Amino acid sequence: MFLEAIGVRACEKNRCRDIVAAMSKRKGFILLIIVILISGLNFTADRITKIYAVDHIKGGGTIEVVGRVFIMHYAENDGAFLGFGGNMPKPVKSVLLVLLPSIIVLAAIFYTAFSGNIPPGQLISLSCVIGGGAGNLWDRIFNDGIVIDFLNFGIGNLRTGILNVADLSVTFGAIAFIILQFRAESKKENAAESE
Repeated sequence: MFLEAIGVRACEKNRCRDIVAAMSKRKGFILLIIVILISGLNFTADRITKIYAVDHIKGGGTIEVVGRVFIMHYAENDGAFLGFGGNMPKPVKSVLLVLLPSIIVLAAIFYTAFSGNIPPGQLISLSCVIGGGAGNLWDRIFNDGIVIDFLNFGIGNLRTGILNVADLSVTFGAIAFIILQFRAESKKENAAESE
């Protein structure tokens, strides 16, 4: 039907299916490349900034980048977000801070690679989650369970915890994905109601 609609009528049905299947595989391959590139950029930015933090911020106290609104202060986090769970037994930490995030990152990779119907904004946001998640997993696996944090934002006493680029990638990627998913579902509901 699609090929007829655009004026290709002389195509045999089987040949048309082969063309559509090849186009679909190519689209999937292109989407996979996009996921790898965006995830890789997020992962690389996280690794470079953590290496910088170890080499230039560690032991240097607090560095004011933009007054007290954006500061850098080196910290090693052996817990989860904001250090929660730092006192957990090592086997529990391994499950909660390595195994569970690994499953989430792998699930996001498979979802983006094989769903085939992800809008570009959601694909980009999931790629940020994958790259950021992989960045912190790298630390957990290759840095004896410790994640390097060094960024802090805020005004006065209202401040974030000390975090890193991976945390920003995961947080903003997840927020963007939820907002875009909500918008897509709202559009579907509105379209269904108007019919």
